Amino acid sequence: MEAVHYLERSRLCRKLMHGPHGEFTRVFVDRLVDDQLSRQCTIRSLSLFRDLMDWHIGRGDRAGDLSEEHVARFFEHRCQHWQMKRWDKATLRRLLSALRDQGVIPAALPVELTRQQKVVEAFSAYLIQQRGLTRSAVGSQMPHVRRFLGEIDPLGAGDFAALSPEIIISYIERHALDGAADSGKAMCWSLRAFLRYLHLRGHIADPLADCVPSDPAMAPRRAADVPAAREGPTGPRQLQPNDANGAQGLCHADGPGQAGIASRRGRGAHP
Repeated sequence: MEAVHYLERSRLCRKLMHGPHGEFTRVFVDRLVDDQLSRQCTIRSLSLFRDLMDWHIGRGDRAGDLSEEHVARFFEHRCQHWQMKRWDKATLRRLLSALRDQGVIPAALPVELTRQQKVVEAFSAYLIQQRGLTRSAVGSQMPHVRRFLGEIDPLGAGDFAALSPEIIISYIERHALDGAADSGKAMCWSLRAFLRYLHLRGHIADPLADCVPSDPAMAPRRAADVPAAREGPTGPRQLQPNDANGAQGLCHADGPGQAGIASRRGRGAHP
């Protein structure tokens, strides 16, 4: 109830309520209360709403014409002058959704998705419905997937038949150090999940997820170094890409194999 307590005493809220966009404000405030946002997020949301409407009307546009296109232009303008918060886009998506639900602005025009975008949307739905991931968890993976597709399929054709271990490994090597170590691992996790999905749905013939390491530091320097999968008594087994010793690297797809553990024990305890 932090949002309610803040809004009851907020001068900014009262000013917006009695201003030229009072109807918009009331609809947005009701949504903020329903979503039970924190005090900090509520303050930021109202400030962002005020700045958007000032910019929108200041350009000579009608308040009722507000749409995703105007929001995108506002973000482009704002990023040139201020640092944006990671949840700002979500805030304005919440605003547009609330205004449309109440009929204050027209419904969004249908957007024709490219084949690539349809695959990404289907992948997102698969993770939520079939794998049980939360929307926030899926949302954190999508930027890695979209960035990958932006390089290997810039036109959005959605034809993944040309994907190869060389292309995937080269991409990982280029972007392994783009962020923190955890960011690189998250990138690999997302790509591995996406490539498994492409193979499952028949978009690619080979299980290319096998050439994505769990850590970018483990990526092989050449695609030829990627070992082929082996069949073990409990399912597919494969060699770790960076391991020159076959026994040590032998592992199940989901974790270290017994052969690798036994090999390490046989060599004695080492620090």
